[in-house]
Amino acid sequence: MAKHPEELIFLSALLGRRAKSKKLGTSMGRVHDVVATLTELYPQLRGFVLQHKDTRVLYPATAQEYFDFHHSGVLIVDESRIASLELGDRDFSLRELLWDKQIVDVDGAKVVRVNDVQLLVSERQWVVHVDVGLSGLMRRLGFEGLARGAAKSVGKPLLDELISWKFVQPLSAEASALDPVRLTVGARKLNELHPGELADILEDLDSSQRQVILESLDTEIAAEAIQETDEDVQRAIFEGMNTELAADILEEMEPAKAADVLANLDEEASSAIIEAFEGEEEKADLQELLTYEDNTAGALMSTDYLEINGDRTVGEALEIVREAAGEIEAFYYVYVHDDDGKLVGALSLRHLLQTDPALQCGNVVQQRLVSLELTSDIVEIVTAFLRYNFLCLPVSDESGVLRGVISFKHSFDQLLPHLYRAWKAD
Repeated sequence: MAKHPEELIFLSALLGRRAKSKKLGTSMGRVHDVVATLTELYPQLRGFVLQHKDTRVLYPATAQEYFDFHHSGVLIVDESRIASLELGDRDFSLRELLWDKQIVDVDGAKVVRVNDVQLLVSERQWVVHVDVGLSGLMRRLGFEGLARGAAKSVGKPLLDELISWKFVQPLSAEASALDPVRLTVGARKLNELHPGELADILEDLDSSQRQVILESLDTEIAAEAIQETDEDVQRAIFEGMNTELAADILEEMEPAKAADVLANLDEEASSAIIEAFEGEEEKADLQELLTYEDNTAGALMSTDYLEINGDRTVGEALEIVREAAGEIEAFYYVYVHDDDGKLVGALSLRHLLQTDPALQCGNVVQQRLVSLELTSDIVEIVTAFLRYNFLCLPVSDESGVLRGVISFKHSFDQLLPHLYRAWKAD
């Protein structure tokens, strides 16, 4: 048996066309939509949606009928195969899910709008590409030929902008209920993007679309991406998010960043999210951070740091660093306290690696201690960073007990205006 020929057809060439009865030649209305079924990679077409007045039915066309319809412009319908329009869990409407909708192109890491959909018709029929280019829009408006001619005349050919379905993550409320295999493919690719790229995508979307994306991401990746967005976007994200998911994401953030997010929410929403935290220690840390005034050391500090008693050995300190490396990002220093819990100094990772592992930390600690107070203002913080060039600065309470650390990297956005003024003053 000869193999059926293959042909690429655009959805816009099919919708709105007439349908006629094969037996009687009478009108069967027009082609309103195409239904597809999600498979592991490319969705398979299930059939045409025919609309006659207020009635819509499903017509599961054969491959030959697709070809004949595309070339003749009229769909000839075998009435005996008409079925009721009932969509299964894996079915979706191309028109409603994709037509004029925003999608995330996870290969190009951007948000685009679908102007057309490309189908592959052979022995079976598949959705293979979405068209996000100007050519797709011109095709739908009926001006594709004119647009291509005009573009060619000025030496700038109108190029198709097709994105393979395998790189597409639909952005609609319905998409979250679709085939988990399909969403796993998209989510995995989204998780591979840089947090900065994800942040750019999130800022381009509306509230409901952001939730679809964030629910597809690992919580750690979601936390990193949200930290890269501006305050207005962060507030909108958490105001519309499920409380448990919001708590899970905030637990993955730097405590100071999480406190900043919560401070921008109304008190009721903030309290509900904190109560949903699983870790009591994380909950207490956040509640404490929220009590400090803006732009003070207490408000900017993180409660994630490494601390050890001075009678512990350098080897034990290095083991603590190894165990905590996956949990604490800013572990540039190990802070050392005495038997009373007072901060006495710090050991850099370089110092630890160059020191005899058998020596006690208290005997090799760098004696020159630079520390901020919980109430130190932004000018004091900037001055200390500029003067001592440390990557992190410890913050102690009035008793000299370490309460947190300020990382230059994580506080950079808040410090930048003051750093600039200090630079101009010099």
